[in-house]
Amino acid sequence: MAPEKPLIDKQIIVDLLFGDEDYVSEFAAASVESFTEFKENFEKSVLNRDMELLRKSGHKIKPGAMMMKQDEVMNMYEESKNLIENEASDADLQGLVNKMNNYCDLLLGELKEMAGK
Repeated sequence: MAPEKPLIDKQIIVDLLFGDEDYVSEFAAASVESFTEFKENFEKSVLNRDMELLRKSGHKIKPGAMMMKQDEVMNMYEESKNLIENEASDADLQGLVNKMNNYCDLLLGELKEMAGK
């Protein structure tokens, strides 16, 4: 099932910035960097079953994801930990990585648009 668009409620970001819309593009640009790094590290850590890297990546993205109400990212992150702990098949891990990549691609597209990139 495809996620509802837009994934990001711009008003949430404006509210986080105390109503100062001039900083939305800067916030979005910083978020592009953070989510790009997370997406790369998520794939690497899940496919390599590297729980330490996965946790570091998750802890780093969690504040931004929660502020922007990106529950889907956090749900997939939690699911990945469960899959690794339960020694899921490589195919199941790849399926979750694909799902996260697709979601992050949509999210990054929206953030880049907000950032004016």
